[in-house]
Amino acid sequence: MNPVREAVPTAVLVSGNGTNLQSVIEDVRAGIVPLELRLVVSNNPQAFAIERARRAGIAVELMPFDRSAQTRSGYARALADLLKARGIRLVLLLGWMHVLASEFLDAGFDGVLNLHPAYLPDDPSDDTVTLPDGTRSPVFRGAHALRDALAAKLPMTGATLMQITAAVDRGPVVARRACPLNAHDDEAAALERLHAVEREVVREGVQAWLAQHPECSVPSEARKNS
Repeated sequence: MNPVREAVPTAVLVSGNGTNLQSVIEDVRAGIVPLELRLVVSNNPQAFAIERARRAGIAVELMPFDRSAQTRSGYARALADLLKARGIRLVLLLGWMHVLASEFLDAGFDGVLNLHPAYLPDDPSDDTVTLPDGTRSPVFRGAHALRDALAAKLPMTGATLMQITAAVDRGPVVARRACPLNAHDDEAAALERLHAVEREVVREGVQAWLAQHPECSVPSEARKNS
């Protein structure tokens, strides 16, 4: 029998509705992923994800980025310091609409994983990708990946959980799945279908990352004293 794994101290960064945050909360409650959700951070005070976190009893911090008073580097350091003070080892970016400066990536977290709404290639340097049906597609990076896939009239898009690097949306793939697109889809209809795929990708990706990082668990006694 495999030993029960202790939970990994985790923070989730969100900017919007928080549907994937909710899915992670439910997976943790069901014992599907051994995470300890210590903190949810939002850069958008109006994000409904904040309410989801509070209903689940998770601590929330609001950290809007003030371009007039902060540099991107300073914001990244402040965010990293906040998470480090809470003992965070894994950071999940689930609908986080802010590109993190290198100071955050260099802060020494065991993992920083980002969910991106596109089917990304195994080789992060590639600018085209072969979809599961054989279609060769441009790689859609950036904030409007789903919209770009619809505009290109592709038969499918996808979702990818990847490790963050300094190159935006070019990190190593942890998990990915395709999502079909219909000719009559508008962005809202496609997004609803994509959300279901994203939930599976996040679950599979977190499980895969945990399997590769058994050293990141925190013993129960240490969690009680944190």
